[in-house]
Amino acid sequence: MAENNEVTVVGKDSHFKGELNFERTAKITGKFDGKISGNGELLVGNDALCKADVNTGSVSVDGTVEGNVQAKEVVRLNSKGVVRGDIVAGKMVMAEGASFYGQCAVGANSTGQRSGVSSGAISERPTVPPHVAVQPVKK
Repeated sequence: MAENNEVTVVGKDSHFKGELNFERTAKITGKFDGKISGNGELLVGNDALCKADVNTGSVSVDGTVEGNVQAKEVVRLNSKGVVRGDIVAGKMVMAEGASFYGQCAVGANSTGQRSGVSSGAISERPTVPPHVAVQPVKK
């Protein structure tokens, strides 16, 4: 969580349209349409719906994100989290019960090479060998 408890919040009863820029932590518990960018952590709450392209330091999803996600550090899909879009991240953690619909590029070199997510689409699709499968992690 953020140092000094500095958190930007789009509340449960709110619907925000536009562009959100933040430095430390942002939490979406309502609805958000647009673009989200920041250096810190984005938290998408249980009942939240983000129809947005996301470019942040890290992302933790308990609700739904419909859009492409780019995180310099890590994307966490928690047990009720849903992402419909492509993911580019340094690391990705997917809990049992989470849902992901899209393509992903994960690893130390993936975030530096691919910046297309923040503009709305990944221009070069990652090539996944046929023997690679993504399995949820059981806790």
